[in-house]
Amino acid sequence: MNKKDMVIQKARELFTKYGYKKVSMDEVAREANVTKKTIYTYFKDKEDMFKYFIKEELEEMKIAIEKQEKKNIPFIEVVSHSIYSMLKFRKESILFSNILKEYHNTQDNSFLKLYDDEIIRYIENKITREMRLDNIKKCDAHLTAFIIYNIYISIMFEYDKDLDEKQVTEEITSILKDGLLN
Repeated sequence: MNKKDMVIQKARELFTKYGYKKVSMDEVAREANVTKKTIYTYFKDKEDMFKYFIKEELEEMKIAIEKQEKKNIPFIEVVSHSIYSMLKFRKESILFSNILKEYHNTQDNSFLKLYDDEIIRYIENKITREMRLDNIKKCDAHLTAFIIYNIYISIMFEYDKDLDEKQVTEEITSILKDGLLN
């Protein structure tokens, strides 16, 4: 394993175990058996390194979603499967769980905002594409993506009952597909 891969592996382990705030660049260097100078050849600073991991997780989420798109199924089913995948991925991500714990009671939500903005932008691009193909009605793609994502976020973090991902997915899909009023 090369030095960069070792730095990435050890930093991921430390961030996952202890969170962003408790990990220093000195600790990453020590664990990776490199100097801090070596780390700074790959990453501008600790925040840059942490953003690497957020982007890595977002990329994994996108790959899971894009698998559904390749199945040539209707857009609403892609949305449904995507919501389910996001719910499951976010629930199972230890790194993301640590981010939430660390930033839940603080005003600094820059990493969560990065996560949220990337997902909203991704959903917006998919909505825009489907409008161009006339698969869905015209709408404000950014606002719609924001609404869909925040419904998901509210359910994940504010819903007061046990969460069944399949039920949540079915409910959200039903509302998106059929609306509340027939």
